[in-house]
Amino acid sequence: MEIVISIVAKVAELLVVPIKRQIGYVIDCNTNIQNLKNEVEKLTDAKTRVIHSIEEARRNGKEIEVDVENWLRSVDGVIEGGGGVVGDESSKKCFMGLCPDLKIRYRLGKAAKKELTVVADLQKKGEFARVSYRAAPSGIGPVKDYEAFESRDSVVNAIVDALKDGAVNMVGVYGMGGLGKTTLVLKVAEQVKEGRLFDKVVLALVSHTPDIRRIQGEIADGLGLKLDAETDKGRASQLCEGLKKMTCKKPETRTMRVLVILDDIWKELKLEDVGIPHEGCKILMSSRNEYVLSREMGANKNFPIQFLPASEAWIFFEKMVGVTVKNPSVQPVAAEVAKRCAGLPILLATVARALKNKDLYAWKDALKQLTRFDKDEIDKRVYSCLELSYIALRGDEIKSLFLLCGQLRSNNILISDLLRYAIGLDLFEGRSTLEETRNRLHTLLDELKASCLLLEGDNDGSVKMHDVVHSFAISVASRDHHVLTVADELKEWPTTDKRQQYTAISLPFRKIPDLPAMLECPNLNSFILLSTDPSLQIPENFFREMKELKVLDLTEVNLSPLPSSLQFLENLETLCLDHCVLEDISIVGELKKLKVLSLISSNLVCLPGEIGKLTRLLLLDLSNCERLEVISPNVLSSLTRLEELYMGNSFLKWEAEGPSSQRNSACLSELKLLANLTTLDMQITDADHMPKDLFLCFQKLERFRIFIGDGWGWSVEDATSRTLKLKLNTVIQLEEGVNTLLKITEELHLQDLNGVKSILNDLDGEGFCRLKDLHVQNCPGVQYIINSMRMGPRTAFLNLDSLFLENLDNLEMICHGQLMAESLGNLRILKVESCHRLKNLFSVSMARRLVLLEEITIIDCKIMEEVVAEESENDTADGEPIEFTQLRRLTLQRLPQFTSFHSNRRQKLLARDVRSKEIVAGNELGTSMSLFNTKILFPNLEDLKLSSIKVEKIWHDQPAMQPPCVKNLASIAVENCSNLNYLLTSSMVESLAQLERLEIQNCESMEEIVVPEGIGEGKMMSKMLFPKLLRLELNGLPKLTRFCTCNLLECHTLKVLRLQKCPELKEFISIPSSADGPAMSKPDNTKSALFDDKVAFPDLEEFLIAETDNLKVIWHSELHPYSFCKLKTLGVWSGKNLLNIFPSSILRRFHNLETLLINGCDSVEEIFDLQVLINVEQRLAVMASQLRVVRLKNLPHLKHVWNRDPQGILSFHNLSTVGVLGCPGLRSLFPASVALKLPQLEVLRIVNCGVEEIVAKDEGLEEGPEFLFPKVTDLLLRELPELKRFYPGIHTSEWPRLKTLRVYGCEKIEIFPSEIKCSHEACREDHMDIEGQQPLLSFRKQGEFG
Repeated sequence: MEIVISIVAKVAELLVVPIKRQIGYVIDCNTNIQNLKNEVEKLTDAKTRVIHSIEEARRNGKEIEVDVENWLRSVDGVIEGGGGVVGDESSKKCFMGLCPDLKIRYRLGKAAKKELTVVADLQKKGEFARVSYRAAPSGIGPVKDYEAFESRDSVVNAIVDALKDGAVNMVGVYGMGGLGKTTLVLKVAEQVKEGRLFDKVVLALVSHTPDIRRIQGEIADGLGLKLDAETDKGRASQLCEGLKKMTCKKPETRTMRVLVILDDIWKELKLEDVGIPHEGCKILMSSRNEYVLSREMGANKNFPIQFLPASEAWIFFEKMVGVTVKNPSVQPVAAEVAKRCAGLPILLATVARALKNKDLYAWKDALKQLTRFDKDEIDKRVYSCLELSYIALRGDEIKSLFLLCGQLRSNNILISDLLRYAIGLDLFEGRSTLEETRNRLHTLLDELKASCLLLEGDNDGSVKMHDVVHSFAISVASRDHHVLTVADELKEWPTTDKRQQYTAISLPFRKIPDLPAMLECPNLNSFILLSTDPSLQIPENFFREMKELKVLDLTEVNLSPLPSSLQFLENLETLCLDHCVLEDISIVGELKKLKVLSLISSNLVCLPGEIGKLTRLLLLDLSNCERLEVISPNVLSSLTRLEELYMGNSFLKWEAEGPSSQRNSACLSELKLLANLTTLDMQITDADHMPKDLFLCFQKLERFRIFIGDGWGWSVEDATSRTLKLKLNTVIQLEEGVNTLLKITEELHLQDLNGVKSILNDLDGEGFCRLKDLHVQNCPGVQYIINSMRMGPRTAFLNLDSLFLENLDNLEMICHGQLMAESLGNLRILKVESCHRLKNLFSVSMARRLVLLEEITIIDCKIMEEVVAEESENDTADGEPIEFTQLRRLTLQRLPQFTSFHSNRRQKLLARDVRSKEIVAGNELGTSMSLFNTKILFPNLEDLKLSSIKVEKIWHDQPAMQPPCVKNLASIAVENCSNLNYLLTSSMVESLAQLERLEIQNCESMEEIVVPEGIGEGKMMSKMLFPKLLRLELNGLPKLTRFCTCNLLECHTLKVLRLQKCPELKEFISIPSSADGPAMSKPDNTKSALFDDKVAFPDLEEFLIAETDNLKVIWHSELHPYSFCKLKTLGVWSGKNLLNIFPSSILRRFHNLETLLINGCDSVEEIFDLQVLINVEQRLAVMASQLRVVRLKNLPHLKHVWNRDPQGILSFHNLSTVGVLGCPGLRSLFPASVALKLPQLEVLRIVNCGVEEIVAKDEGLEEGPEFLFPKVTDLLLRELPELKRFYPGIHTSEWPRLKTLRVYGCEKIEIFPSEIKCSHEACREDHMDIEGQQPLLSFRKQGEFG
């Protein structure tokens, strides 16, 4: 019963409550509507207040919060909806308003109740704490006027890549002022924003006077942060906190990626002082000084900004100037002006703007200003940039060095010259020795390079200075230090008053007037004259008034005799007389303060005894004094303070030991007294004259190039600073001093050394730890380079970079036994030649440590079988493959026993067993091994050269067995590999995406270059692509029938194609007849063409084909679109069965051809087949051929060069050279329309041909044509027995520049019916060499040719 009651109660509740709610809508309708009115009014008031706040925020430049704007839209919708409910209130009654309408009351009451809830909710949401926020500045927008130079784009991309690197936090960009660093970092900012690499990118200018408060403000504004602290430190704390909040990782919010750009940093800027955290955001910096970025700011990576290359500079300059530069009179001056700007963007832009729309005189004036270079007008901005960099140099020493560099040649400043001048000028205080001075010099040079005021030189031992910087340095030196130097020519010597002020005169290879009798320069410290005039003479009293002179450099001057006024230079410390004509230099001995004496490449015969008086001498350079035969006894031993002695390629006639009174020249023992030597270059041809303890005396030796033994040429261009070359009959001559040198030698050459079996064991038991380059040649006793079996495992050759082994008849192993792990770990280059007992180079264990090896070359080793060998069962490559990750070049030549780069012991044993049983077929036993396999990998190999090795396969046929070592191959050269049937399988082609050069020569079994994957399986590719191939050469392949089998071969970048001595080659590619069928050739009833529409060579410029005896047709009438359109040079040799050269239907395709060479094609009857084109009803526009050179030789069946007159089809007006030889079937050379338009023809030679006339008769031609050859200088007609006339008919010909006319063996020659005019004097009778019965040309009465 209770259950029933409960159910009834629940039903009643469910029914009554809804009924009550629905009735309430009718009863409370008025109340609900009134409440809604009240709440809508309140909401409207709230909306008004928010709008007022929004207007105020916008006036203050703030952005409106998104939720506020969304709220306003919602409020507008609700107010509109609420108004509708209220507006319907009048319709609540019916019967003329007397009775209430219950239905309407219900609807309105319900709607008002519902709307009231929405309004209340909006009122609550409208209680905003703030309606706006301080917007971040629009930030870094697109970079205006950015020039997308290729050289700059690569730097931008590299910087972006660095910023993507998670391990890189700070990136630097450095370069000289005016190179466009700011523009470049802005471009980086634009690129990373577009690529969404960073959410916020902000930039602050630092400058050479950094304002911390401003920098903080620029960063904060860019990030939308407000800094209100009073102090810089407080602001830094706020900025740091803001950046950390943005960049820290939080689960509830996305981390912001921030890039801060600090532009134009001049010195260390402490990030904590600014408020930039060291972690979280990334930082991109720009500076003029690399050291500021790397050492003071701690950049992880730095990128240099270089000067624009000449081509890009001209494009930029031309674009800036506009049409003015197109003016023919302005253009050459404009080119010189642009050149003077030397690739500096700020100068290019400044000059271009200044000269836009200017006349020629303004251009010439600008060129003069650029030559002078000063603060005026056109150079002002650049000068300002450079002056700031100069002022920023820290200390007077570096500034003095910079100005000294400016006094020398900008493109080749020798560091050795700077050292000698610095010594003489006492440039570096507190440096008393050459070694200290050298160290200081190199330190400051590095700083100048870091400041971008100097550049790396083209050669080691030199630096360069940009032309604009050089001009600036000259300007400053002249302005501030009274230095006389000129950019190109000194037209006259300054007045006496000016000379009195000069502190330095520098004229490095400049044109100068005659020297004055005496140069009055009492304050002169240095005089540098590098002469361009070998006849220049120094007046006798020239130096009399230069008593303060400290540095004198006279190069390439005739100083025979030396001027006597030289003795007045009592303060002289550096004297350089390089490349001078010298006789007696005894007077130099009076210069008692001299520290540096350089006589490089002078013709000095004797170094006199007076030189021994120069007891302060620190450096003596006699390099390349090849005529020096005598050094007076005791001269060298007297120079006890000498630190550097250079005698390379110079004095060789060392006398035997003995008292000086009994000697005429120096002996080696004198050198033992030079205990301060740090540098020594010398040759000792006779080791028997060498004192046993000679080299023990040189305890301070840092640099040396010492050649001992006869026959060493003095070649030191690539030599290291510690080079020792030994050619000794016996190891006994390696006295203790030489052994000491061996321990510190970096480059060692050993030749004809007897008594040595192991290089390491017998010469330096300590392991040659400093050696970088080792050359061993012609040492018959050497069996091992390292023999650890004799001495036990040890560390050896820790720093060896290159190893060269040549003609070592008994060398059995490079390393015999085990080595410590670090040994040979830095080896990069290994070259082995003519080592006939060497079977392999490395064991597996040794190969695994050669991780830096870049180049392997093995040549002419008769029993070499492999590069990597397994020495024992434990020494195998069955586990992890051996990977030569750095190997770039591999050369294997003349190795008759070579089978594989690496083969395992089981393969070799099986192969030997097969050979011993004379079993031929044994592929399953591994006898047909490929050169490369998956056990040895070199993924970065770029250059592969194979010659005269007997391998049958280079790579395995099966893709699974092919090593991934071809993806970076750029060059493959294979020659004299007689067992190779093919080069590649089709599956490998896709991996050769980087291949640029492919050359295959003299491989007598080669049938196809690329074979289908899986021999005999019939698999093939529909398209084969070599995307970067530039050069393809196939030569001496007697069995080659095709290049490959596929439906399409694409080589879009191919420039050069050479096919020689491939007699069976008829089709370049064969097309498969079906998916699983063999490659098919065309039916026998059609002529096969070498190239058809299945070959795409759109960029080909040079094509040479020779000795393809069975080829009948080169080009099919249908070719791939654009193939051969860029062909410039075509050569065809010895095509015995070739029927024609150019099919008529594709002749227009070859309009870019410039050179045509045809030789020895027995069946060719015509060169240009115009028949089809002539018959085409609708004529096309005349096409101008670019053909310049035509040479036709030994074509016995040639009937026509052009088989029809090309008039109206092709123009050949660019022809400059035409030569025809050995064409007995040829009756005429030129059609009339061609001969009438040869304005560029210079040389015409016809020899041993059947021509009857040079120009063929054209019936449609008007009577009496005029043939003008305005540029012909050379005309040869020889052995033309049928030649009767130039042209069969009345005509006129003119040869105004003809210089050489030769006519031989032309018996039937007839006199031309009209006269040939020759207005050039060179056509005189005495220039003519004419044989035959009748002259080809006759004279008119006026003396002209007729």
